[in-house]
Amino acid sequence: MKLTMRRYSSILMFQFGILGMDLFFNTFGPSKAKNRLQTTIFCFIIQDVLIIMEYLLFTLTLHSTCVYQVGSSQIILRNCKLFLASVTIYFMLSASQHFWIVSQYSLVAGDDVQEWPLGLIALSVTQRIVSVFYYYSSKSTALTMADPRFKEEHLDWIAEQLGDKLK
Repeated sequence: MKLTMRRYSSILMFQFGILGMDLFFNTFGPSKAKNRLQTTIFCFIIQDVLIIMEYLLFTLTLHSTCVYQVGSSQIILRNCKLFLASVTIYFMLSASQHFWIVSQYSLVAGDDVQEWPLGLIALSVTQRIVSVFYYYSSKSTALTMADPRFKEEHLDWIAEQLGDKLK
């Protein structure tokens, strides 16, 4: 599948839409779904699916580049290390936080006010800090993938990049 500029623009807008929705759920999800277990679980599942979709869109975009098709994906991947690390850490922290919050509902079944343990507060703060790196790296990686040298037949540029790597 060749990635045309129109198709890439739609994928880029979709990626930014996913980031915006994830930001919304990360910011307002726990507070909007307070004391409603089903709503909380729904918000958390949506947020986790959005993170996975962001990674899958990156993979789809990577696989449709000319650089990947000639077997030189390390040219792109060396610019995307922060994204790969941040999406992994962010997903693990988010899933851990979601699991812990949902498990808190079973501990205090009839209580109107939930008090989070100190460990959950620390996990939430860490997850929010890592989310900043995730949002930054997702946006920067999406824009890196917009480089037309990755999309068109720039075999001279690819050979030059591989030559720099061999030196």
